[in-house]
Amino acid sequence: MARTEGVLNVLPIPHAMVYLLLRALQDDVADDDLCGAANGQSLPVNEVYHAVLLPGMSPIPDVEPGDTVWWHPDAVHSVDPVTDQQGWGNVMYIPAAPYCPKNAAYAERCGQAFLAGRTPDDFDAEHYEAGWTGRPGPAGLSPVGRRQLGLPQTCPGCP
Repeated sequence: MARTEGVLNVLPIPHAMVYLLLRALQDDVADDDLCGAANGQSLPVNEVYHAVLLPGMSPIPDVEPGDTVWWHPDAVHSVDPVTDQQGWGNVMYIPAAPYCPKNAAYAERCGQAFLAGRTPDDFDAEHYEAGWTGRPGPAGLSPVGRRQLGLPQTCPGCP
């Protein structure tokens, strides 16, 4: 995956996220605006509100088959515009959270989204897998994986 195919950009400044999150509290931002943030969408980093951060955004090198890229989710990050897509890339978000009723309910919603091939409700509603045939289902998950998604522990073909 080359730069022209939408590679990851990161801002290697740990405290930049604090600036990004508190930016909406500044006097030049309207009281009813969160710097363009919208429910179910990623938080935009743009020239209007975050111009001071943009020069620090750095692209990762081109990614070759078999490469993995890891970054801390609290790091400000973005994806380059796609101008010459040659194939598909994939991003997996693997969260970790303490067990509590709120997180258990979220996990169950993610499990239902997984079964339907839909995007979880707190991400852009892209639903790329909804029409894919042959995509993995509950039988492709371990018992721990099914439990983490609030899915039944037994199913046809389950290990």
